[in-house]
Amino acid sequence: MTPAEGKPTFAFQGAPGAFSHSAGQMFAKTLGSPGEPGFVPCQTFEEIFQTVTAGGCEYGVVPLENSSIGSITANYDLLWRCDVEIVGEVSMPVHHQLIGLAGADPAALKEIYSHPAALDQCRKLFAGLSGVRPVAYFDTSGAARFVKETGDPSLAAIAGEAAADEHGLVVLRTNVEDYPDNSTRFGIVTRRCGDLHNPREFPEPPYKISCAIQLPHKPGSLARVLDKLAEQEVNLTKIESRPIPEAAWHYRFFIDIQLDGQTQDAFAVAALKSSCESCKLLGRYRPWGQ
Repeated sequence: MTPAEGKPTFAFQGAPGAFSHSAGQMFAKTLGSPGEPGFVPCQTFEEIFQTVTAGGCEYGVVPLENSSIGSITANYDLLWRCDVEIVGEVSMPVHHQLIGLAGADPAALKEIYSHPAALDQCRKLFAGLSGVRPVAYFDTSGAARFVKETGDPSLAAIAGEAAADEHGLVVLRTNVEDYPDNSTRFGIVTRRCGDLHNPREFPEPPYKISCAIQLPHKPGSLARVLDKLAEQEVNLTKIESRPIPEAAWHYRFFIDIQLDGQTQDAFAVAALKSSCESCKLLGRYRPWGQ
């Protein structure tokens, strides 16, 4: 599928009704485009990035961080490798439902299918269901579709309410996530356009910058960067280290900072560039939440 004029298109991981699908629908409302958005399901996160960089979709929706289990590290590695930029962030509550066939008995379940991240967010559910086996599936909504296709009442899925509606299943137990405030940050990515170090336009403040930096392998390297950011009074909202595979025991740092405007932006970017061996800006964007 190629983007249609006036109609934004979104690549997302999973089947229709997945949480990423819902996040894309939420972001589409902020665009004010006259056409209805189009959505392209992908099997993997890497397929999202490939679809966007090849021009198959204008946007990609990728989960970046969950409040219960932390970062989705695979997507940070893809942000580093791929020629994309983050243009928006959607934060949304994630409430998981135990869903299955009409009439299914939760006490008689044998297997529950879902994305590994969703299974990890519902550990207390499995602690209370003796003998039930969690089974990893490529997607929450895809797991719901699989359960529907089997017709087996001993199988269930963990997914959102939208997935239950999409696939004609019923909710057996509501809100089975471990923590009631469970939420996920989704990044909206598009093909990189121009030099992010010298942008033509800036978002309306306050906004965020995401970047990936590599530091000299010397004592105090990270502390010096953080000190320079502190001098500019920028709000560091996230820092995540990821190994550099081609350099054993060296690490790349992913940083999110919140800025009040272009002056603070210029100082922060200059501080990063002067203190790091490399600095890749991943995007400037405004966060948006439900």
